[in-house]
Amino acid sequence: MTDLPCHEKSSYHEVRPNAGALIESLRDIGYTMSSALADIVDNSLTADATEISIRVRSDPDNAAIGIIDNGVGMSRSELLEAMRPGSRSPTEARNADDLGRFGLGLKTASFSQCRRLTVVTRRDDAVSVASWDLDVVVARNAWVVETRQSAEGIRFADLLRHDGTLILWEKLDRVGLELGSQNFLRIMDEASKHLELVFHRFMKSEKGRKAVSFEVNGRKLVPVDPFAEWHDATIRQAEDRRVVGGGTITIQPFILPHRNKVVSETEWKKMGLREGHMKSQGFYLYRNRRLIRHATWFRMAPQHRLTQLARVRIDIGNESDAAWKIDVLKASAAPPPALRDYLRRLIEGLGGKSKRVYRKRGAKLTDENPLPLWQRTKTDNRISYALNENYPSVAAFAATLTEEQENAFGEVLRLIAAGLPVEALYHDMAENFTDIRQECLDEIELRANGRKLIDQLREMGHGDRDIAAMMKVVPPYAGNEQVISELLVQEKAAQ
Repeated sequence: MTDLPCHEKSSYHEVRPNAGALIESLRDIGYTMSSALADIVDNSLTADATEISIRVRSDPDNAAIGIIDNGVGMSRSELLEAMRPGSRSPTEARNADDLGRFGLGLKTASFSQCRRLTVVTRRDDAVSVASWDLDVVVARNAWVVETRQSAEGIRFADLLRHDGTLILWEKLDRVGLELGSQNFLRIMDEASKHLELVFHRFMKSEKGRKAVSFEVNGRKLVPVDPFAEWHDATIRQAEDRRVVGGGTITIQPFILPHRNKVVSETEWKKMGLREGHMKSQGFYLYRNRRLIRHATWFRMAPQHRLTQLARVRIDIGNESDAAWKIDVLKASAAPPPALRDYLRRLIEGLGGKSKRVYRKRGAKLTDENPLPLWQRTKTDNRISYALNENYPSVAAFAATLTEEQENAFGEVLRLIAAGLPVEALYHDMAENFTDIRQECLDEIELRANGRKLIDQLREMGHGDRDIAAMMKVVPPYAGNEQVISELLVQEKAAQ
């Protein structure tokens, strides 16, 4: 310990951390493979890279991950400073496009996945190399970094042909290899999908900025746009700019299209992201265009089916880090108190807009179905469903019964309606909307029931044109126009 100048009645002592113990502790901050790679990519983008390549070797005995960029590279002194844990203070003013925060990311992200980190960097044809090896640090109990004069023999270094930097992870002991190479590759595939979402705004041209190319083992990553701006039916609301905590915040809400506005199932699932529409609603917080938090209402509202189409983009700069409580992982944040009331009101307004999208669709379905088997009734704030006793087939069957049998039949219909599994339907509509399918009649049943319905509608005074129009929108005949046409012709010929 070294004594420092102090007040005469007290003293200061420098208490140096135990290198071996602390460097092992730094491995457990909470990174996943996805968040660790994203932190490394942050450094590449800050260095003005336009090409980022990730190379993966999955052989358990010789596994490695390399992240190569064509950024500005570093000098030897800059490299050594970058290898220092805590190389920059979070209170230090940064360049407006800087994606860093605590000066820890390169080290902690790497240590969370591997025991040996090597950085090869090139600037103006000068190559500098430095490595952290946790086994060496623990053995010597000292903060020692290995440097080399050349990159000869270092994996992936041959890909660094011009200015740029290679981050090499070796001694991979936390990447799932204990369960085999396929498990490791699965984790890497998940990480690639994570990058496609987190950096989607960098992967495409935006406001005069050139697109950055990302690839993993030669496969080009494709940006995932959570706001479906590519779809004509997406509702884009006006941007709102506010100054909070000394930083400018830009907020723009989006309402995604209803399912009936989306042509294909593939497009619909694409809009739902990996978790589906229900779990993908909420705020999407970007710091310098990099996604920090997504699909959250920040505990100000629950994720509800009627707001599942609502997503809100929030843009902040790195000057707002303290106000938003951005953490080391750049995966957690909380809105400043001065903004929370505004965001609550915004959520309430979006709920109304999203509800109108569904209500408009619901009203259309109700209007289009002139022969509902299930009768929807709304009284005050209560909505109920009952089997429609006036449905032609139901009414015709009831007419064949005795009074006692008809009363018993009515009791059965009411029992079925009372047993409607509302909670299960609500859950499935929220979680598995696109997977719900109605039971279908086979063609024999469809034709037999169709003939009876046509006869009944004719007896009620409807013409064939009206009957065809009604049956085209009434389950289970909807979508079977050819069968309806044939039945109408057959029944007419039989008269």
